[in-house]
This record gives sequence, structure tokens and C-alpha cells, in this order.
Amino acid sequence: MTQEIWLPGPIADVFDFVAGEDVLPKILTGYGLVPAVAFTSDVSGPWDQVGSHRIVHLADGSTAEESVTHYDHASYFAYRVSNPSFSLKHLMVDARGQFWFMEEKGGTRVKWTYSFAAKNRLARIPLALFVKTQWSGYMRTCLHNVVGNFAGK
Repeated sequence: MTQEIWLPGPIADVFDFVAGEDVLPKILTGYGLVPAVAFTSDVSGPWDQVGSHRIVHLADGSTAEESVTHYDHASYFAYRVSNPSFSLKHLMVDARGQFWFMEEKGGTRVKWTYSFAAKNRLARIPLALFVKTQWSGYMRTCLHNVVGNFAGK
């Protein structure tokens, strides 16, 4: 699943906001069956370092682990989500998020890609249905929140 937005700001500022350690509760506000992020805890190191990890706490009380897999300041940020305590634990092994940042016409284009690895062949169908009906709307909502929160900086 891929979504894109354009923000009226310098690429470094947009990157620092989107990849910031404190951004999740501001932009991941939930959609449909996907709960909002309430807070993060147990951050292992600076969030701009590959290998740093944390626990993401959702509004429904569930959690997932998140770790930085790539960090190239102002151009690319990637992470892995694993060990969810919610219902997706039956369908997914992990999920990978990637953000690309490109200077464009007085602002910055942000491209966000998210992919899920299914636990097995049987899990692929319900996982694909979830992504199509819930995750696409979640990503769209989150990117709208990026626009609203970044503009308010």
C-alpha cells in the first residue's frame, strides 16, 4: 500500500517532523478498526539510529514493537513493526513502513509505503482484505494528520 502527500516546507523540516520520535500520537489517530496510537515507551536509543526500538501503545490497550531499519536524514526513513498483541498477530509476521522525501515545487513530497508479511498462505486473504478496507483509509487519515500538524508547527 502506498500513499503520497505534498507539504509546503523544506525537506529537512518535513523529514524531522515525520520521522520524529514523538510524532506517533499526533498523526496516528486511528481509522475504522485500527486504533489510535496513545504513546510509546521503552525507547532503546536515539530514534535517528538504525536498530533503535520501542513499544507502541494503542488506545485500545494493545501494543506492538517498532524498530528503525534505515535512516538517511532528509531522504529516507524505514521501520519494522512486529509482535502485535492485537488480532493481526494471527495474520502477520511483521510489517514494514518506508518514507521517501523529495523536494518538489517549493515544498516536499512524502511517499509512504507499508507492506505486511502474512503468517501463512491462509492468512493472506483476510490480511489483504484488512489492508484494502482498513489500512488504506488509516494511511490516508494519518497523512492528512501530517499535513494538519506540520502546518501547525
